[in-house]
Amino acid sequence: MGQWDDKFERAERKWASWKMDEYAQPDRVIGRIIEDKARRQPYREVFQFRDRAITYEQLNLLVNRVANGLLALDIRPEDKVALMLSNRVEFLLAWFALNRIGAVCVPINIALKGEGLAYQIDQADCIALIAEDGFFTALGTIADRLPKLRHSIVVADNPTVRLDAWPGVENLRFDDLLARSEKAPDIVVDFRSLATISYTSGTTGLSKGVMMSHHYWYEIWSEAVRYARYTEDDVLYTGLPFFHTSAHGTTGPALLTGAKAVLVERFSASRMFDDCRRWECTSAKYIGGMVSILMKQQACPEDGDNPLRLMVGAAAPKHLWHAFEQRFNTRLLELYGMTESSSCIVNPFDARKPGSCGKAITGYDVQLVDDRDNPVPAGQVGELVVRPQRPHLGTTGYYKNPDATLELFRNLWIHTGDLATQDDEGYFFFVDRKKQALRRRGENISSFEVEAVISAHPAVVESCVVGVPSELGEDDVKAVIVLRPGHVVTEEELIDWCEPRLAYFAIPRFIAFRSALPKTPSERVEKYRLRNEGVTADCWDREQAGRVLRR
Repeated sequence: MGQWDDKFERAERKWASWKMDEYAQPDRVIGRIIEDKARRQPYREVFQFRDRAITYEQLNLLVNRVANGLLALDIRPEDKVALMLSNRVEFLLAWFALNRIGAVCVPINIALKGEGLAYQIDQADCIALIAEDGFFTALGTIADRLPKLRHSIVVADNPTVRLDAWPGVENLRFDDLLARSEKAPDIVVDFRSLATISYTSGTTGLSKGVMMSHHYWYEIWSEAVRYARYTEDDVLYTGLPFFHTSAHGTTGPALLTGAKAVLVERFSASRMFDDCRRWECTSAKYIGGMVSILMKQQACPEDGDNPLRLMVGAAAPKHLWHAFEQRFNTRLLELYGMTESSSCIVNPFDARKPGSCGKAITGYDVQLVDDRDNPVPAGQVGELVVRPQRPHLGTTGYYKNPDATLELFRNLWIHTGDLATQDDEGYFFFVDRKKQALRRRGENISSFEVEAVISAHPAVVESCVVGVPSELGEDDVKAVIVLRPGHVVTEEELIDWCEPRLAYFAIPRFIAFRSALPKTPSERVEKYRLRNEGVTADCWDREQAGRVLRR
């Protein structure tokens, strides 16, 4: 493995000598964290965007410029500003500048269009919008539905881009903001102040704006430093989109510790490990099917020759856990969280359990309850509910949505809507979304577990499993499957694949092959659409085919 042979031992030695108070920030305010680092480590590089490196001093001065530019537009504390930007420097500068003057950042999914896009910008009361020029086509179609908007700020790589996309508002370029003074604005921001409104994916209805304070961001970042054991020697990598909070489990810990964050435009399975070798990255973020996608890449002798000591994320398939770690010479650190309660469950660093999302971390009580909010015993399925142990930890609720906020905090616990089990050692195991769980012939079925088995087939790219009404009551299992280009597999072959890996009652009755799965702009599968369509003409029926399952 060459120069990476001792990467685990070196990291352990560094963590053992690492003093937690070296990165502690009593102010817990994003702007002051950056100022403090610029004062103490001005020339240390904090962010790497491809070939552009940014030091703390450069970051601080650029943020001041943008902040003063926003103030010149009469944007003040508590004002909301939408960001519709891809992974680029301007996103971080705008976010940090808004927070420096006490304004609120509203990150928008760059794939949104039409009603969903208009709803989020207007529901958040945004008075300004900062967006890339490429998104103005989608934005222009909803201009008449944004009466509160006063300013349109375009981020354009082409200096000749026209600025007439938003009639009736002030149109200017992001470079106009950067032309302002580097002096820090004279505004005091309280750590309890609202910093971000982050919208949920809206898989079951209108998305909700999760309110996040400065202190909540600080808690997310400092806990990540602890559970992942980040130090100033780390180089953190992510290709997750900046409009998702999970991406900032990379940017934030880098800011706190003095580590460096390598930030790329998007996740690429073919490029990720080459990137990590190039910049000597020691940790990377993953979500969803990224582990499966990486495992389906053509194996090569260099797979294990990389500097990654750790990959942090969620939903790594249990059956791939050890094989992935062995092939890529790294460790997986699985966690569970949601925007409303951050990463409240994490596998203990020195006692990771494959298939589990871990135990409750410092700051949160976590338990499983039934439909009446009564605790369930170990081994039984229940809904995950979460309760912060400290003030100002977690969300304060959904913006301008009191009914949904009350439902979220029912009986003073955050109700996640996720089902899980807990073993006798206190480890939690994700089962399914509560609204997506299936029940067949008296047996509870995890769609998450069935999808993991089907998606592990070499010919399958991804799958979605839903329940459809059975003529005998309860559900029958339906699987919608997308195959890899150039691969062919029959329904019978998929049943053969499932039989030794699933309980007989969980094996799909109906199978449909599709070219793609319906998804939200945040790339979450819209299961309700597949469930509501029922049994379609393209569904193969195992029972009609006379296939008898072995029990």
